[in-house]
Amino acid sequence: MKTFKDLGFKPHSITESKIESFKEAKHAVENFDNNYGVSVLFGSCFYSNGIDTYEVAILFDGALTYNTEITSDVIGHLSEDEVTEIMEMVQSLPA
Repeated sequence: MKTFKDLGFKPHSITESKIESFKEAKHAVENFDNNYGVSVLFGSCFYSNGIDTYEVAILFDGALTYNTEITSDVIGHLSEDEVTEIMEMVQSLPA
């Protein structure tokens, strides 16, 4: 199973903004074999403290989905371990 350590964070597109709080924003996307995936955001402009918590959204076929048994919204203020737990749940969803 893929975990937080497998995420490849890159600067989020909003880092090009002139707003100072956007400059540290990072984004990672990981897709799984069951057509689901996760979008993980880092930065104080998201549901993240910009220090050590993250925001996670679930993807289906590359698009945001709010229709899973895991959540009906994004999930914010998660630790690295909690992101891994969500990733494991998403990987276990039926295709």
